[in-house]
Amino acid sequence: MNKEQVKQLYLSDGNCYSGWGYNTIKGFVPDGCGKKHFKDYYVYGNFRNGNIEGPAIVSHDFYMNTGHFKNNRGNGWGLCINRGELSEFGYYENSQLIVDLSEFVYWYFNKMRSANRDSNMLNVYTFKESHDVAEILIGYTGTPVQNGIGLCYMGFHFMSDGSIWMGNTITRRFSGSLMHFRNDGCIDCGKFENGELIETIDIHELIDEYYNVCTFDDDLFESFMFDKKSNFEREQFHNIASIVKGYNYFNGIPSTHIEKNNDICQMIYYVSEIDFNANGKFQSFEEEAWIINNKSITTPHGVLSIKDVIYIENDSFVGIQLSVEGKLRLNNFTCSAGSEKESSIGILAIVRQPHNVWLWSYAFDKLGSPVVNLCGHDELDGFAKFIQQLKRFYK
Repeated sequence: MNKEQVKQLYLSDGNCYSGWGYNTIKGFVPDGCGKKHFKDYYVYGNFRNGNIEGPAIVSHDFYMNTGHFKNNRGNGWGLCINRGELSEFGYYENSQLIVDLSEFVYWYFNKMRSANRDSNMLNVYTFKESHDVAEILIGYTGTPVQNGIGLCYMGFHFMSDGSIWMGNTITRRFSGSLMHFRNDGCIDCGKFENGELIETIDIHELIDEYYNVCTFDDDLFESFMFDKKSNFEREQFHNIASIVKGYNYFNGIPSTHIEKNNDICQMIYYVSEIDFNANGKFQSFEEEAWIINNKSITTPHGVLSIKDVIYIENDSFVGIQLSVEGKLRLNNFTCSAGSEKESSIGILAIVRQPHNVWLWSYAFDKLGSPVVNLCGHDELDGFAKFIQQLKRFYK
């Protein structure tokens, strides 16, 4: 069926549409890149048989949501902007934020906005033959780099394959120091050449590059357009948790391959029971995997960054007490009734009784009040090995 382009055509549902689609007996059906106006908002992005499918932006004037859609609902990576400021970023199911990873992108969004605040942030690119949306860029094009020599693309690139690229590039071929939020839920942070990961780097190294001297393969980027700020501005991002390579942030399933890295130690904690009120009444739920390393605890409900460690060894328990910073969304556990709140965590103790298979976790707020308890297990000798490795980082 051949597609054709229309302008300001009123569809059978009474809404106005401009873009690509095809005619049927029942009327015109949006298919491909288009913009559909509703009463209080509009949708601009990719349509498939009349439904929003693929990259799209939903704009309510001062509030807009950009993401990957399936059957008219946000499913996948997404970003919300409210009155020009980042509101949230992460993984969505049925247009509800399930995994909040705003801290991974907040630093970049602020630098991007301060660089070119008065320009239009929305750019849409399409495939020539199919007229489908190939990419939606929330950012800026044609931004001059050092001394006005050369131009670059900067921002969040929502791709047709369900992934997002974040960072600055000379071209749209994704070379440079970037973050790639992949369509399988994993995140790559590092040096890329034409979309291929050449070297993995920590997110803190990436932030340092963008806040100081941002070096890329091209000499044009030797000193990037972002002006150097005081150390105070950079310091506020030191507490961001490290990205766990191979971890599926969509559903909390780790890769079967854990990359060997002398600068990091890591274990998998399989959690399956929770005591929401910390009073000994546990509920079972579908087992999920948490990744714990020497820098952070990555869960489907939030990321906790680790500040310090105390080792516990007595006749009753052996384990660790972690000083942490971050929040856990208690209302998105599968056994939750939905009434639990997002809670800030200051201490997480993980302990085991001698010769017992179960690992018990006790979370407290910053004042030391109990928040929630959990129960699960590790892989064979995983916890014991992790504690020994952890002592290389926290004496």
